Amino acid sequence: MLALGTLSACAQASPFSTVKDFLIAWQVGNYDAAARKTDAADKKAVEAALEDVRTQLDAASLRLQLKSAPTSGVPDDPGRVDRKGDEAFARFVVRIDLGENGKPWQYLSGMSLKRSGGSWKVVWSPSVIHPSLKDGGRLAVVSETPRRALIQDNKGRSLLRQEQTALIGVVPGQVKNAAATAKAIGTATGQDVERLEGRISSAPPKDFLQLASLPGTDPTVLKLRTTAPDVRIFEREQPNQPVMAKELLGSVGPATTDLLTQVGAPYQPGDTVGESGLQLLYQRRLAGQPKVTVVVLNPGAPATVVQDFNENTDDTTGTGTGTGTTPGDPGSDDEATTSVKEPRAVRTTLDRDYQARAENALRPLNLPASIVTVRAQTGEVVAAANNNTGGVNKAFLGQYAPGTIFAPVLAGPMFANGRLSPGPQECPAASDAGGVSLSSPARKNSTVSLNFASGCRTAIAGLGASLDAKTYREALRSFGLDVNWGLSNVPHSTAVVPEPKTPADQVNEMLGEGRITVSPLTMALVAAAIQNNAWHAPSILVSPSSDEAQDIRNLSPRVFNGLSSIMRAGVKNGGSAKGTGFAGGLVSTVTMPDGKTVSWFIGYTTSDLGVAIAVEGNVNMVRLAHDLITAKTTIPTPATPGTTATPGTTATPGTTTPTVPQVPA
Repeated sequence: MLALGTLSACAQASPFSTVKDFLIAWQVGNYDAAARKTDAADKKAVEAALEDVRTQLDAASLRLQLKSAPTSGVPDDPGRVDRKGDEAFARFVVRIDLGENGKPWQYLSGMSLKRSGGSWKVVWSPSVIHPSLKDGGRLAVVSETPRRALIQDNKGRSLLRQEQTALIGVVPGQVKNAAATAKAIGTATGQDVERLEGRISSAPPKDFLQLASLPGTDPTVLKLRTTAPDVRIFEREQPNQPVMAKELLGSVGPATTDLLTQVGAPYQPGDTVGESGLQLLYQRRLAGQPKVTVVVLNPGAPATVVQDFNENTDDTTGTGTGTGTTPGDPGSDDEATTSVKEPRAVRTTLDRDYQARAENALRPLNLPASIVTVRAQTGEVVAAANNNTGGVNKAFLGQYAPGTIFAPVLAGPMFANGRLSPGPQECPAASDAGGVSLSSPARKNSTVSLNFASGCRTAIAGLGASLDAKTYREALRSFGLDVNWGLSNVPHSTAVVPEPKTPADQVNEMLGEGRITVSPLTMALVAAAIQNNAWHAPSILVSPSSDEAQDIRNLSPRVFNGLSSIMRAGVKNGGSAKGTGFAGGLVSTVTMPDGKTVSWFIGYTTSDLGVAIAVEGNVNMVRLAHDLITAKTTIPTPATPGTTATPGTTATPGTTTPTVPQVPA
């Protein structure tokens, strides 16, 4: 229903009737009828001016309502026209939905009327549209994007490096065909073409309007240079590219339709947003809130701001209504309840030196591989490295059968209740425990610790046959495998350890096969717990901090002593991890149900670190673990190739989207 639908009918010669007809015609887009209610000599000019309001503001809707007075607080105020002889004046509220920023823009305007020849006419002036508009003026929407904040390591050092970035946009007043230009940019960058066209039409005509940013070497940049003559491209170095941990940190790019669905308002096509990883998860914190204003552009005068959507105002008597607050990222300080306007850095628990060691150790491999290093006393992740994982953070998300490195987890409750203790134990050549036929190199003079440490499958299988539901529950509880870690909303996978249903299930799961799957993060936490005598829930962020209480599970003395003896035996003679250089460790190789081979190492150092390495393939894990210990702590930084800027265009460095010198229309 139209906002003016409640207005009472008046005599045809009434100024009230003229106001009503004018406002209804303008609101429904019947600009010819609205223009005929004015005294303008050039009715076509009035039509164009009224129609241009929607275009200049890229408005989703426009509603008009007569109002009695600026101070009227009556919800259903029917409005009135103040008349004095042959002159009259009417106030009305303009409510425009810009479609991007929550609350619409609402302001009070007015019109004068005169009676001539027995009929009332609106005295035409651009001020009818907005009180600040003069002849030749227009409205425009300005969006200023602050410089994106950094993702940092645990010491506040940037984890992003500068790269040559192409800022792609237009000078609206020089665009000959807005539809074609928007289509060229939108098609090339995956953004909504119609909304890009709206931004071109609504922006100030003489200022550079950024509509995308891409790496300078992206082939799309060259294509747009050669096929879209109205497109302007400026170049600037920006810290977009992760120096390390790229699968965790993620990337940024144009605000495609799919990404906008995830990040929501106030971001819109033309903005640069997080595409993946922490860049996407903490888009609002890192990017802040774009400053959106409506300005009046009158000839020979500077732009006048008539609405600032970042201010919380509710003023229908002046420049309008603000947008309210924008919720921040879940779990990020106080951002869930307050507006996030200025970009703020995300500080991680990653340590550049440890992260570099992990990435350098994996670099020579041509197989998918991941390393996780955690601080044993806190659960802080200091390294999360991936190699050949197709951009997936398999350090957190990989799901692999663990093999015999998982046996100590299930053995923990056996140590706790006295059913198992470090001491002599044979490693038999064959076993048929639980109906599962197995063989191992026989070792008569062995021990419980050495059998676990060397991966003696026959001895481990014999223990598996005695597993029960209570043992499983205690094992899961000891190593935090019975809860959701939270992990500050960073995607991750916890272990899948289904309770066995048959004796064969018990044996296979004791061997780390069957239906058990774990991530490298899971096993790094296990190694850290054995080193520290307590399991800590993982954390990856220092700021924003999580409100969740730190989950800590202390190991009993018997469990700690038993598992420590296994890990120490693993790096001594006969142990699977001998020669790694770690204080304790285990190695296993397992075949997944799909036939994929996975090689594992878990271990800990004397300096409070738990480590897990998983490689999709058969690899010498002793050598790889040793390479991690001795790896360099620096990452080679490749030179970023640049491209030649469009002639005559220069990007101006600053804290916001570049301000390009105004170009004459």
